[in-house]
Amino acid sequence: MASSFYTLRRLLNMAQMYPQKIAIVLDDQGWTYAELIERVEHVACQLHRLNMVKGQIIYQFVERSFDMVCGILSIMCVGGVYCPLNPSDPTERIITLLEQMQGQYVLVHEKTRKRFPTTSVQHIVGLDVILSPLLVVEDLDKLPDCNEHGAVYIICTSGTTGRQKAVVHTHKSFASSTAAFIQWDAGMYTIRDQILQVAACSWILHLTELSLPLALGGTLVLLRPDGHLNMDYFSQTLINQQVTTLTIGSGIISALTNYLEMSRQFKTFKFVHNLITAGETVKSQQWTKFTTFLSSSNVRIFSLYGMSECNGVLGCQLSDINDTIIPIGYPLPGVRCLLVNEQCEVISSTGITSEIGEIHIGGPTLFHCYLHNPEQTTKMFTTIDNEVYMKTGDLARYNARGQLVHAGRIDFQLKIRGQRVETCEIENTITTWSPTKTSNCLVTKLSEKDDLLVAYIISNDSEVNIEEIRAYCNKRLRQYMVPSYFIVLERFPLNANGKIDRKQLPLPTKGDDLLANFTRTEDQPMSRLEERIHSLWCSALRVNAVPRHMNCFALGGSSLSLMQLFNYYQFHLAPDEQLNVHDFFINPTIANHAQLVINSQPRMHTSCSPLHLVQGILFFTK
Repeated sequence: MASSFYTLRRLLNMAQMYPQKIAIVLDDQGWTYAELIERVEHVACQLHRLNMVKGQIIYQFVERSFDMVCGILSIMCVGGVYCPLNPSDPTERIITLLEQMQGQYVLVHEKTRKRFPTTSVQHIVGLDVILSPLLVVEDLDKLPDCNEHGAVYIICTSGTTGRQKAVVHTHKSFASSTAAFIQWDAGMYTIRDQILQVAACSWILHLTELSLPLALGGTLVLLRPDGHLNMDYFSQTLINQQVTTLTIGSGIISALTNYLEMSRQFKTFKFVHNLITAGETVKSQQWTKFTTFLSSSNVRIFSLYGMSECNGVLGCQLSDINDTIIPIGYPLPGVRCLLVNEQCEVISSTGITSEIGEIHIGGPTLFHCYLHNPEQTTKMFTTIDNEVYMKTGDLARYNARGQLVHAGRIDFQLKIRGQRVETCEIENTITTWSPTKTSNCLVTKLSEKDDLLVAYIISNDSEVNIEEIRAYCNKRLRQYMVPSYFIVLERFPLNANGKIDRKQLPLPTKGDDLLANFTRTEDQPMSRLEERIHSLWCSALRVNAVPRHMNCFALGGSSLSLMQLFNYYQFHLAPDEQLNVHDFFINPTIANHAQLVINSQPRMHTSCSPLHLVQGILFFTK
């Protein structure tokens, strides 16, 4: 075993001490620590026999499952560089990433094998095939050692140049990050904990969620694929698996609050002791609603700050859960943090000041580089008092306790449902649709209250087809990166300095221009069920009418809108049926949703008491 690999070394120790303890559970299935190690050894040795050379990139194109965990640990065991590919990402986006990375190995399983695009990747390895049946394997100690400065994983994030950035982390940064969480005096991760894995594999947090419980002898609780979108299933998992610790962002907090208000389910957090909020700051009104469901539990709430380039580095426990101004906290053990103002002066954390500065992070958890992009890598780092720091671009100030409080960005980078988004990547995608028709583009948020993107397109062609542009974006961008609104302009409004005046950009019309033909018979609801769904859509999207075949996203809808609609379908329209949330996401029209409800299969009755449909509509209008 690699002597420098902190997490796997701890995992092996736990397996030796507690071989029959449950390591991973998913619904009614589980693996003990002994079974997990046996499977990791098996996959690692099979990769070794495929002549995988230490330091090679190994993609993993796998949905959330036991195979996912096994694949990650196996790649690291053989000295490979783990690079997750999200199966829910558009095919064109995945192809672009594969061309950029030039890896030659990919792990898949039965559910994703046929969806992996045809590319130059030479070795497509089926995890399910390797694991069945298990064969006699070599000892892990005979596999390659891993240097602490060698790459261990790559996380791809939105890029300022119009292409994704491949963030490379080393064994040292991964081990340091894991150690920082373990040493954090909050004590939220212990051998007794059941820790839920929520984050998608495209978010660096999924590695923290996975490594911490296994390194400490706890139990890792997995959700089904898309389980984080179904709040009824999510809530039941917290209860049934007696989850004690979980990390969630603003999107799930909003959807879960919506579900709890409808279902009147007050036992969701019965076993939860530690709840960590990460990603985008939760809106104060939403936070107030959410905390009402925590008042009867013993849950401690923490905030966590981090990014792909440094993982989680700041955090704190909230002293008052009713405080709507949530700090991002103090540096974790081993992490250095400075606040630097516009004059490049370090702001004191002890003085009484409200001065705002840029967050600079130092210490061993920092990433190594952006793959094949040395210029961008150099721009991220600076030296202060002979120590290397990374410039985050995030602004903050100190509160009276010396905790950092987020105060915006120094650039136009956005956060959409907890994910950092470089608008350049979206703008570049739109202008490449037709360079002759779209000469320039600017993407911004609709408002601070709405996680909706607006794309302003400069074109002299009055016949620009917005739906073609939307379809083009859907094939190349993640769903949360596709603008909800596209507005065509002849020119950008400018201020006195000749710069774009963002305050003068016209606001979208909430799709009213697309509803002009709603009087057509084929656009009207065709049944009583469609009429009820239509009422919910109008309330959710804040429009007067929705054609039955119009895509939800074309009207400013989002994944959060669909999660809330799905909640209502479960409680108002199909309380006795089993609905598949994924089907509703890939078929986002009223007509399709009505048909999915009709075709749903019976399920066991739940103990929750649903609200009346009219009450559901009122929730959207609040």
